[in-house]
Amino acid sequence: MNSEHVSSPAVGMSDTADHIKEARSRARSVLGGEANSGAVDDWRVVLASSRDALIVVWLVWVALWAFGYPSLSSDLLVVMSVGVAVLVGITTGRATHTQIQYYEAELERERREIREHFDDECEEVRVLYAAKGFQDPLLSQIVDTLSADEDRLLKVMMEEELGLSMHHMRHPLQVGLSNFAGALAAGLTMALPSVWLSQSSVQTWMPAIALGLLLGLSAVGSYATQRKFAEIAGASVLTAIIAGGIVFFLAQWLAGAPAASVVTDGAL
Repeated sequence: MNSEHVSSPAVGMSDTADHIKEARSRARSVLGGEANSGAVDDWRVVLASSRDALIVVWLVWVALWAFGYPSLSSDLLVVMSVGVAVLVGITTGRATHTQIQYYEAELERERREIREHFDDECEEVRVLYAAKGFQDPLLSQIVDTLSADEDRLLKVMMEEELGLSMHHMRHPLQVGLSNFAGALAAGLTMALPSVWLSQSSVQTWMPAIALGLLLGLSAVGSYATQRKFAEIAGASVLTAIIAGGIVFFLAQWLAGAPAASVVTDGAL
């Protein structure tokens, strides 16, 4: 440690605190962007992808319904189901790739700092654990124990300084494919029957299957997250109803026909 640190400990502590603050700000900035899809390789994200895909297909059907269900509407629903699934697969795969790249860059940055500025990194550990309420002599013992092994110190700096949890992540291709499959299954479950069923049957099928799928996904999500089923299901169903209502009446307005006339005339 140089003379400046010895003669001005307050300045050294301030510099360390500023470095930690800067590192955490950098982490928040990156994770607030494309990489922040939560734990994008978590299977629970597949549930969210499936839910979003079926809501999109539902909204497309509502718009077609409001416009009088023109020819080839069923084919359009199928095409949209595939397109949305591809979009979901690509975005989640890219998000995972971005997050992995960021983790690797931060690991390399921290490893380099530990090797080139070991004393400064140990001081950062002291500041971090002092903020947790630890005091000497226990604080010094903690710092000595953590800094005795480079990998252990690296893990601590990633988690404590940057707030990044070190966990295994699947390959971006696996993440993209799993989310694609979930979104495709949900979308086609709604869209394909419209190809085979009569127009009047589709009017009953689409709201029923949309509700059933949302409730099913909410039940699985409730079990996985230990959140209340009513909370998750209510939010999903309410979102679909509000978005569907807005799409329907906007489409009606653009078509220049009152909502009542479409039903009365039997166009649907």
